[in-house]
Amino acid sequence: MSRAARTRGLPWLTLSLLALAALLLLAPTLAAHLRFEREPLLAGECWRALGGHLVHEQAALAAVDLAVFVALGAWWEMRSRGAYVAILLGSAGLASIALLAFSSFASYVGSSALSSGLFVAALLELMRAPGAARRWMLSSALGLFVAKCVLESLGHDALRLAPLEPGTRVAACAHWAGGVAGAVVVAWRHCRS
Repeated sequence: MSRAARTRGLPWLTLSLLALAALLLLAPTLAAHLRFEREPLLAGECWRALGGHLVHEQAALAAVDLAVFVALGAWWEMRSRGAYVAILLGSAGLASIALLAFSSFASYVGSSALSSGLFVAALLELMRAPGAARRWMLSSALGLFVAKCVLESLGHDALRLAPLEPGTRVAACAHWAGGVAGAVVVAWRHCRS
């Protein structure tokens, strides 16, 4: 078997993004140039709208965020690399717009908006398969995601899987926006087929 054939099925993009996120966690000076910062972004540093979603400042939170990202990212990348890239770009872009328009956050870090988009997109993709029980279970999971986002929007810590340092706030609008972007990509994907 050729090397190309062995690596074709690997989620190389997901693994590359994981490596980049790990590097950024270990290199805070480099991460500072990529993180979502409102003022520099509005001054024209547009790369921060995408780069900030790979920057993490807390190791425990990074571990949880990136574990979810890798699991969902690998699933999507193995299914459709094109859809995967569209979900990532849509989630990062829409979450950054939401952070600018609907929050007072001066800065934002973390991949949870990307994972929100990948999660909602995966649920909607799987709901298309036959089976009422399966659709009910997936619909329930989607309802729980919406409930989590509502609780976060109201200022509650919905499902914290890692401890947050004092002063760290959850960006509910980024989670909402990531989920909406994931839904839009899946809808667009199936309208085209």
